[in-house]
Amino acid sequence: MIKTLDKYIFNQLIGPFFFGFFMFVTVIAIDPLMSALQNIVNDGVSPLVVVKWFLYRLPQDMIFTFPMSVLLSTLLVFGRMSKDSETIALRAGGVNFLRLLVPVIFFAIIVTSVSFIFNELVVPHSNKKAQEIRRYEILRLVEPEASENAIMRISDGGNAYARKVFESKNSMERVLIEYYKNGVIDCRLSAADAQWNGELWQLSGVVEQHYKNGEVASNVTHLKYDLKILERPLDFARQSKKPNEMSYNELKERIDTYERTKFVDTLDLQVELAMKTSLPFACLFFALIGSSFGLTSYRSGAFIGFGISIIIIFVYYVLLSLSTAMGKSGYLPVLLSAWLQNIVFAVVGLAVSSRVNS
Repeated sequence: MIKTLDKYIFNQLIGPFFFGFFMFVTVIAIDPLMSALQNIVNDGVSPLVVVKWFLYRLPQDMIFTFPMSVLLSTLLVFGRMSKDSETIALRAGGVNFLRLLVPVIFFAIIVTSVSFIFNELVVPHSNKKAQEIRRYEILRLVEPEASENAIMRISDGGNAYARKVFESKNSMERVLIEYYKNGVIDCRLSAADAQWNGELWQLSGVVEQHYKNGEVASNVTHLKYDLKILERPLDFARQSKKPNEMSYNELKERIDTYERTKFVDTLDLQVELAMKTSLPFACLFFALIGSSFGLTSYRSGAFIGFGISIIIIFVYYVLLSLSTAMGKSGYLPVLLSAWLQNIVFAVVGLAVSSRVNS
């Protein structure tokens, strides 16, 4: 009987989940859709280009709909079961509420896994493509905006970092190049800016430091310094990615590199990294809260369930915005800033669940 019950609840969750997923994606897509239509009407952009941009942009919004859909599906399913007195019959048969949560948690774990994989494999690539289409095909930028925080291994064996890369101007600002021997830093070049003349990079305001046993052995300044490498401005520009254009491992590797070289402050990036796990795991806490609220006195059918889900989602993302802002400002530890809303919802969910189960 128990296995039949688990299968029954699991199957009941599937339909409302996909209904909620489609509905929330549609709602979230309204704003970028309006922007796309304005590009067609006002700017004369090809509808095909705009549709392509819209489809590539959509996955970054879809990642937020996974936990929303879990919340709505659990609210609707448990609200209906309670309304039809199914939960009363189950309790009479000795099945308590916590036991009913087993298939719900299993369902939420599956959605969490799918959400994480989707955020790793699909979202970074789609965001990068959407940004390129918008810049070059919709906005038709003659002079592209500067790429920031480019990092790459260059042809002479060094690790190069540039705060800003101006591809159209063939220049970079705040350049740092490091050379290592046997895993230990051997030489470091830091420059205020670099200009590509078609054959080599001309660095200005250069500080050249040589190291011995990890300590600075010599320190020389140069007004000009010629660096002959194979990499061109385009190569550096392509290495500059935003956090939402990188996978978890790519972002972590970049943070580790910045930490090692002290190139830039990584606090913002650390919060973004923690968010890559906290948001998918929201599915678990939304499942717990949705199931609990579905059995409370607030249930009154699908319309009320939808209204409750909107309120819960609003509260969650307000907490998310506040906590991440405080984390990036240094007022909260990194992990806490990314997981605070999950912790709050876990506590509330457990409290409501224990009340329902009593």
